[in-house]
Amino acid sequence: MILFRKYDKEKRIDKAWYDSSNIVYSECDDHVNALKTLRVVFKTGDMYEYENVDVNDYLMFMAGGLDGSNGKAFFKFIRNKYEGVKLEPVNLEELKVKMEELKEAERKELEAGIGLVEPEEKVKENQEEK
Repeated sequence: MILFRKYDKEKRIDKAWYDSSNIVYSECDDHVNALKTLRVVFKTGDMYEYENVDVNDYLMFMAGGLDGSNGKAFFKFIRNKYEGVKLEPVNLEELKVKMEELKEAERKELEAGIGLVEPEEKVKENQEEK
């Protein structure tokens, strides 16, 4: 199950954090064509990269396949179809902190967008006027 998902529009990277027995995080480079580059981080901190992943396989992995299990979907739609290359290990604590930072930024954007809080620029303007 996905805990949090954020699409980086500037870098065109789809990032997701999971509540899974095996998978902690994934990021997918959003190429213009249907083939993607997917990186997956496991609970051990190991990260693997899978290239030329078909968009449909990526979407099935993200959705957790037919039973909602991202781990099972990973094995069925990614690991058993594409060759993975092991990359440098990832610091899991840093990954968790990054998720919390992105969640907080998103929360602030939402609150500002619906008028629950004033945007920081507006707060500064009001303080300068006083």
